[in-house]
This record gives sequence, structure tokens and C-alpha cells, in this order.
Amino acid sequence: MSDNKRKRVIFAGIDGATFSIIDPMIAEGKLPNLAAMQNNGTMGPLLSTNPPNSSLAWTSFMTGVHPGKHGVFFFREQRHGSYQRPVVSLESVQAPTVFKLASAAGKKVVSITMPLTFPVEEVNGCMIGGLLTPDRASDFIYPPELRAELEEAIGDVPADNEPEILFHSANEAAAIKSMYHVIEQITRMGEYCIDKYDPDLFVLVFRQVDLTSHQAWCYQDPEWQKANPGKWESRQNMLADVYTAVDDAFGRLRDKSKTLDGQVVFGTCSDHGFGPITYRYYMNKWLLDNGYLVLKSSAQSMKRKLWLAKKWNGLLRRTGILRILTARGRKLGGGQEQALTDMIDWSKTRAYSSFSGGEDIVLINLKGREPEGIVNEGDEYEALREEIISKVTEMRALDGAKIIARAFKREDLWEGEQLHIAPDIQCITKETACNMSPNPLHSVVAEPAVEGRPAMHRPHGIYGWEGEGVVKKDHRKTGFQIADMAPTMMHLLGLEVDDHMDGKVMLDCFEEEYNQNNPVAIREGAVTLSPRSFEGNVGDDDEKLLETMRALGYME
Repeated sequence: MSDNKRKRVIFAGIDGATFSIIDPMIAEGKLPNLAAMQNNGTMGPLLSTNPPNSSLAWTSFMTGVHPGKHGVFFFREQRHGSYQRPVVSLESVQAPTVFKLASAAGKKVVSITMPLTFPVEEVNGCMIGGLLTPDRASDFIYPPELRAELEEAIGDVPADNEPEILFHSANEAAAIKSMYHVIEQITRMGEYCIDKYDPDLFVLVFRQVDLTSHQAWCYQDPEWQKANPGKWESRQNMLADVYTAVDDAFGRLRDKSKTLDGQVVFGTCSDHGFGPITYRYYMNKWLLDNGYLVLKSSAQSMKRKLWLAKKWNGLLRRTGILRILTARGRKLGGGQEQALTDMIDWSKTRAYSSFSGGEDIVLINLKGREPEGIVNEGDEYEALREEIISKVTEMRALDGAKIIARAFKREDLWEGEQLHIAPDIQCITKETACNMSPNPLHSVVAEPAVEGRPAMHRPHGIYGWEGEGVVKKDHRKTGFQIADMAPTMMHLLGLEVDDHMDGKVMLDCFEEEYNQNNPVAIREGAVTLSPRSFEGNVGDDDEKLLETMRALGYME
């Protein structure tokens, strides 16, 4: 039988963390706090979602379900009746979060800078929004009065996307300064909120390793160094230095957890791993070459408009003007995305891909769903998907390199109530190392990624648990996925695990005696998931959020 001791979970996530960086640093005597967790607890690789993208993965982390149930398939979402694809938010998440479930069970909850928690939801405690919070002026803190308390106690309260915006404006020095400042301030937020709320469930996510990996992976990559002399020497340690800073902040929260009473389990995970980008490919170009996408006769003349839109936004970004304009709510006419949309002859186009890039998808121009759809539901739709899937895996770069490893019908990759808003075809690139660019007028379908984003996600991140009398020590265990984190947290809190969850409790991490005394309890039928319907237009904050996504390299 379980005892009556108060049960707590204190969690500090590290977005983008990978053992390929952590293990060598620990071997060199660095990252003492992650090393201590490794010695005193259970750690191992954690399988991300498919595809391994932060938007899907962190949503699976906090809901315990796969994308087919929670409804987030990328940072953009399909809106029936429109070619516009808004940025996702917490309102896109169609399954209850652990914060909501734990609050309903009477547990005190703190959530800080958890991705996709904007707009914040009411919880029994507090929530400070993370990735996809537009800016620090937004209402990203619940309860609202907590903002003034934090400002008095710790100083300014930044939105955690501020370093991205500075990196994207080509102000590297200011971005790095901002990044360390954000690490410090969100750590202070965490320490303050632990003292104030005395939480049962505490979750804070550091995103700075992910941001720096996108920006600086190449500088510590020996192959890139060989090919780029003079470009990496002063930045070689940029990524390692951020890992060190995050480890220090992580250690402060770990130490804080040890001051709490009751049964305290300290945890961590990342949403995916990292590795270099090998190829850049152009899905809309491939669709054009294969007759699925058709351009207007004026498209070639519009090519200059597309080029100018990209260059103009780049100029505004580098000078910092774009940041000022978006902060003031100015919309800039759609830029590249609108130019691409205007090029397409929708009356003849059967399939298209993202106009912002970063997504390995094919969308069918379906009659009754897309505004100018021409493909009929049923046999025509199915035959077209099968044809594209059979061909797209044959995509090659000029040097013969394979680009698309696998392609799936959405129902073959996911299942659940939100399948109707998933991409019609989801591709997985070779080693998840190829990055999609949207331009249908590019000269080739695929080419080596000699410039642009230096790194992209890999399927395996990390996880770790530590807790005296609960978690096995000095143990490494494989076989877990990110959807397992939510049911595990619920179980560690002494709560029932809802039967709609896809993830399973990570019992192999725990001591045998603990498992015997604390059997997993399943709650049946308490949560009902329903298909999502869409209303309204694209939100006013979308341009600010798109800038964050561009800064991370997810979009162009």
C-alpha cells in the first residue's frame, strides 16, 4: 500500500538536450548537476514524436497523448476553408494538460515557460507562458497579479523568446546577453514560485540549449570547422557554454527540490535531440516538377516579387526595424508566403506543401476543404495520396543522396479525434537531417545545406528521474517515449492515470519496492476527447509568433 507522505514532482526540462553533447561534457568533468542526476537516478534516451518537432513533442509531454489526439502537428495548423495556416497556441491543444488534471485533483501546480502554454490557463497555482508567447507585454502570467510580485522580487520578467528575435536581427552579442539573462530570470521565477506556492507539481523548461543548437551547432562540428576556417574559432564553445549555464540553473532547482518535505522526485527531459542539417530540399519544386502543383503563367514574372519580399524582410530584420514594427502590431503584407500563394493556379493544383518551410508535408487541394479545392474525396483523394507517397521517396539531390526516408498517410502515422486536421501526407527525411524550403521556383529539388540553419532535430532526446526511495540509482534505461512523461508524473503525484493517455508509466525507472507499494491506478472514462472545429480568423499576434519561428529556423 502507498503511504500518506505528500508526493511531489519537481521537473526542469532542457529543450533540445542530447547525450551526444552531454556525455562528452560529463566525461570532461563538466555539467556537475546532470552528472549528479545520472549517478543518483535513472537516465536514458527519450523517443520524441514523429516528426521530432517541439510543437508536437512538448504537447505530448504535457498531455500524455500522441498528436492524433492532442491536435498539434507543427507550429502551424490546418484551417479548413482557408489556405492561411495560423500559429498554434494552447487553444490548439485538444487534450487536457497535466496542469489541468492535477489542479482538478486538488494539487498545487506551477508551470513556467512550458512551450505552448499561451494563452495561459487557470490552474491551482500559477502558469507563466513559454514558447509562442508573443512578447513580454502579453498577458502570459496567471494569476495576473503575480507579474507585479515577480517584478518586485526578481526584477524584469522577460518572455523567453526574446533572444531568438535578437539572433534573427543579426545582433549576436545582444542575443547572447539576452539568453543568459533569460536563463537567470526564469530560474529566479522558479525559485520564487516554489517558495510562494509550495507546489506538488512544478514544471519549468529551459529552451536556451535548443536555441543555441540551432544557431551554433556547426561551430563545434569538426567537419564544418574544416570547411569553414576563420568562421568558428571565436564561437567554438558557444554551445558548451550555454549547456554549462543551463546545468547551473538546473542545479539550483534540483537543490531547491531537496528542501521540500514529503516524497520528492526530481525530473528532466528534452523534446528531441540534435544533429547537423545535411540537405535543403524544395517540396513545392518537386510537386511542380511532377505535375501536382501548377503555377500561374505570370509566376516567372512574380519570381522577382518573391525575391524582393525575402530580401526586404531580411533587411528589416537585420536593422531591427522588423522587431519594432511587429511589436507595434504592424502587418507586413504577407511577404514570402503571400507571394507564393499568389503564384499558384489553384484551379489546376492537386497538391502543395507549406509556404513557410520547415514542414515535411504534402497537402491535398481537397474539394470542400480548401477554398479552391479540385480533388474529390474518396477514391480520387486516396489514389492521389498513394501515388505521391510512392514517388516522393525517390526524391534525390543532384549528388544522388536520398532525401525522403519514409512517407505516410496521416492515418498510418497517427490515430485519434484530431486526425482530420493533420497533414494529408507526412514525410520523414533521411536521418531527420534535411530541411524543407518552400520556393517552387528554385533551380534544383535538393542540394547540400552549405548555408542557413546549421542544425536540426533528431528523434532521441533525454530523460532523467531522481528520488530517494523511488528511483533506481546509477541506472540507464532505454525504451521510453515523450508521451510517457505525463502519466509518470500523474502516478508520482499519487493520482490515477486517465485511460485516454497513450503514454505509459515509466515503472522500470523505479525501485521494485516502490512499485509494489504504489501500483498504477487507471481512471476510466473521465476524459472525453472531441474533434476540433475552427472559428474566427488568424490572430493579431501571428506575425510576432512567426518571427520567433523564423528565428529558430523552423520557417522562412
